[in-house]
Amino acid sequence: GKRLPGVPAGKRAPSAPERPRQVSHAIFCFLMRSQAHLPRRVSFASGLAFIAWRRIVQRIAPVDLACVQALNLSLTMNIRPFKRPQPPRLGVLLLNLGGPEKLADVEPFLRNLFSDPSIIRLPVAALQRPVGWLIAKLRRRKSMRLYEKIGGGSPQRRITTEQAAALQDELARQGIGARVYVGMVCWHPLIESAFQQILQDRVTRLVVLPLFPHFSVTTTGAAAKKLIHCFDRHGGAREIRRSYVTHYETEPGYIAALTDLIAEEMRQFPDPRPESIQLLFSAHSIPTKYVERGDPYLRHHERTIAAVMTALERRLGVRPPHCLSFQSKVGPVRWLEPSTEDAIRQLARAGREQALTVPISFVSEHIETLYELDIQYQALAREVGIPHFRRVPALNCHRSFIRGLAALVRARLAAGYQFHAAEQAAGG
Repeated sequence: GKRLPGVPAGKRAPSAPERPRQVSHAIFCFLMRSQAHLPRRVSFASGLAFIAWRRIVQRIAPVDLACVQALNLSLTMNIRPFKRPQPPRLGVLLLNLGGPEKLADVEPFLRNLFSDPSIIRLPVAALQRPVGWLIAKLRRRKSMRLYEKIGGGSPQRRITTEQAAALQDELARQGIGARVYVGMVCWHPLIESAFQQILQDRVTRLVVLPLFPHFSVTTTGAAAKKLIHCFDRHGGAREIRRSYVTHYETEPGYIAALTDLIAEEMRQFPDPRPESIQLLFSAHSIPTKYVERGDPYLRHHERTIAAVMTALERRLGVRPPHCLSFQSKVGPVRWLEPSTEDAIRQLARAGREQALTVPISFVSEHIETLYELDIQYQALAREVGIPHFRRVPALNCHRSFIRGLAALVRARLAAGYQFHAAEQAAGG
């Protein structure tokens, strides 16, 4: 008749035989609620403890059979341990054209290059591959002789790998743990191989960063198409959140690196006064029809030059004379002009004795810088009467350039922007 502490008024206190049962039931409910949140080993130990308690209680009062059966069923189930949400696995994919590393690679590299309609587009699509193979056969010997003159192969893969390592280190220094991959359009490591490695590493967030500061369907567009095709063929890859950098022609780190290299090279001339040195910005040419259809390639180069000239004027106090030309034309169709060869001849006719070429399209050394600018155009400059003709080194792993790439990655991660617009541009 005496009310026990904790028992509300009007409620009958449980009898002595009922109390162990209620305690047993309470323990059971607690264990059932907690098992899903405990590691499996702890969950099993708690179940054993309850069974021991059950045997003690059975000597005092019968235990609810349904309760015991439910617990036994719970102990035999394969209950997964509670897992905390994992942070995203970050990846950065650097895209570039690629180049043959040895002479035996030259012909298959040319086949890949001329068979890609995004790079060299033929009027009849069905002829793209056979004509590409034919062009590769016809150009093989000439191209091999050129690569022999720069050491037997392109250093682009080595330099791009070094850029990837430098970018990964810079991101880590800034607190971003990401693995940086390299994928090439026309030679190894191909974009398809990099994509497979990204899948194996279970990357969940990917920033795609072309090493082409200026967008064109022939460069960034060609690389994007290949990567998009990889994602389309692999359904599981659609879980990867991906963001693309489409162009960065005025990125501060990129402009700072160009400005540093130009200013350093200008100091090497016999007359280092800025007004006495002609800057010749040399870009890789593309067919004019792409620009006429809206390709922003030319406009992006003009923006880069304007930004560099502003930075040089701020640093040197005077704006050096400058002009833009285009190199590496292939085939009979009309390409962007003037050609670098014609520009050099024009500078000679104008009486320029000091000229500095700036490889504005190229962020690493390869055949266009090491042979065309350093050998072919150097010889032409001497021939036409320009005695002092120098070339600015490619950006390679310049500290400001790598920092600029890291800034682009940070911006993409912060924005979380999907590449729908860039995918449409790549398709055009």
